[in-house]
Amino acid sequence: MGQKEIYQHFNREDHEFIDRCIELSERVIERYSVEVTGFLNPHQVAILRNVAASYQLQVFASSDEQKMEYAKVIVAPDYYQLDPNDFDLALLEMVYASKFHHLSHSQVLGTIVHQLGVERKSFGDILTSEGKIQVFVEQRFVHYFMDHIQKISRVPVRLREVPLSEQMIVEEESQQRDILVSSFRLDKVIAGTFKLSRSQASQLISSGLVKVNYATTSNVSYAVGLNDLVSVRRFGRLKIVSENGISKSGKYKLTVEVLLSKK
Repeated sequence: MGQKEIYQHFNREDHEFIDRCIELSERVIERYSVEVTGFLNPHQVAILRNVAASYQLQVFASSDEQKMEYAKVIVAPDYYQLDPNDFDLALLEMVYASKFHHLSHSQVLGTIVHQLGVERKSFGDILTSEGKIQVFVEQRFVHYFMDHIQKISRVPVRLREVPLSEQMIVEEESQQRDILVSSFRLDKVIAGTFKLSRSQASQLISSGLVKVNYATTSNVSYAVGLNDLVSVRRFGRLKIVSENGISKSGKYKLTVEVLLSKK
């Protein structure tokens, strides 16, 4: 696949990231060396796989080895053989008095991003279950997290590094819904999925509460495609999993998978 063809397979919003993937791939070829990325979302991983494949390079994602949504990626020449240690992953566990407090995914995320000022590419999934919280980080950030996170939303927490094999497996609750929409516009798909009016859906988008493939969008007329991930704050995430023809009234029959909002 040539570079121009790669652009055609993705939306305009992805072009800047595609450029970065091209630069990374060309560095690997020029230096004949291995490159390891920060944490990427699944959409970015898919783009990097496409770009690197066009350069006939090897691509390995940590999500192939470990159950995770955000993954680190190794791009390498033909001589390289995978060593999982090269992902430079660490798993930190936060323990707190869960009998007296409840900490949410968003509270942990807010502490890391706003209080610590850590970029999103430097940490991965935040897992919450039964009074324990785990977060994937780059190895070089282990001591920084331990030294600077003593509280989350005024709740005292204690951090320790645990082996990757002790990762909690948190299944996200999901359900499938059949909906009818007059078009694939973002506002109409959101309205149909969550039983909102079109104006309510438009308001959510214009208020910055909607992401498509992990990027905030204000474009109400964005054409949602199969497997695009649409996140709507306070409602959850949705993905069109199948198109089922046209109804008698001329509307599109869709099956969407809804991943319920993380608490």
